[in-house]
Amino acid sequence: MTPLDRPLRLLPRVRNYDWGTPDFIPRLCGREPTGRPEAELWLGSHPDAPAGVVLRSGDAGSIPLDRLIAERPIEVLGRGSALPFLTKVLSAGRPLSIQAHPSREQAARGFAAGASGSYRDPNHKPELLYALTPFSALSGFRPPAEAASLLGALGLEELEPHVQRLESEGAAAYRPLLATLRERAGAQLAVRTTRAARLAAEGADPERGQALHWIDRIADSHPEDPLVVAPLILRLIHLEPGQALFTGPGVPHSYLEGSGVEVMANSDNVLRLGLTSKRVEAREFLDILVYETGAGTKLEPEVDELPWGRRSAFTPPVADFRLDIMEITGAAAALLPGETSPRIVLALEGGVEIRNSAGAQSLRPGQATLLTASAGAANATGAGRIAVTMPNRPKGQELAP
Repeated sequence: MTPLDRPLRLLPRVRNYDWGTPDFIPRLCGREPTGRPEAELWLGSHPDAPAGVVLRSGDAGSIPLDRLIAERPIEVLGRGSALPFLTKVLSAGRPLSIQAHPSREQAARGFAAGASGSYRDPNHKPELLYALTPFSALSGFRPPAEAASLLGALGLEELEPHVQRLESEGAAAYRPLLATLRERAGAQLAVRTTRAARLAAEGADPERGQALHWIDRIADSHPEDPLVVAPLILRLIHLEPGQALFTGPGVPHSYLEGSGVEVMANSDNVLRLGLTSKRVEAREFLDILVYETGAGTKLEPEVDELPWGRRSAFTPPVADFRLDIMEITGAAAALLPGETSPRIVLALEGGVEIRNSAGAQSLRPGQATLLTASAGAANATGAGRIAVTMPNRPKGQELAP
């Protein structure tokens, strides 16, 4: 039986969703674009697209990571029966759906009850997005007074009762507003909203102008969906390269444009409200939302300047994952964190070698290595930037079995 204690080449899987870009992922990986959209590069054990693991250097074949874990869980994971995180490279050329993810408790109840197929598994799905390019997203609700002002500026009589409710009831008015937009409003409101936004954008301040601009962009793909109004209801967040956004349970969000590394709990529980050709589950979506402002915020890293370079540790308030970005100058070997945990190392820039006492793997941008729990301590040498994903296990929290 081949030992699993050395760095193992991990072969990612490409997902060709139509909202992806044709060039970012191919160029990251050093290959020519094919012209097809490449939306995501999956590095994990999710059964929809498990990465391949090359067990012996020079092998032409690989074994799916989910199968390897099923056959040899202790060597790969150290504990538990499933890799708790999924790492991706995501590249969005146009806006994704308005969506939200349940808490672990909501997912467990919904999965056990059948919940009309809304829940694919009993797990939650918090997410972290680390920007590799300028990145725009909608995440969490705006302050009610701000949303009322933006909606009121459109001058649409259908929305006026909701403007008044936002002013008088605050965040409690968001649920009936979203329900009305999804259940009773139609294509006519979507068209009128887009036209009104174009007029209101003239002479608007930069922040308001950006929100109104995104209505026009969203309408290019979903001209008859009244959820084109979402940028006036949800917070518009801009990330510069190197910044990160964390999205917890019940936070309505949509990635609008940009590329980055996305890390999430290993789940497929996605509930959608609109801006999609996929299934919309309005009641379940509205039931799991957190109706408060401020949710879905930028995540500040802990930054350490070290002899080998800089480490930026993004530590979300969940046990499933954390993300360390390591910028290695070549001055010294960089000790990788998480020596008792499974880790996925993805190269983003330059060239590095991942080495432990049992072997080594050289990585160029877009290539990845799996370090199993049995691999133990490992280091990185060379000059470049790598993303290291591992379980977080903050104090007082434990991974689900």
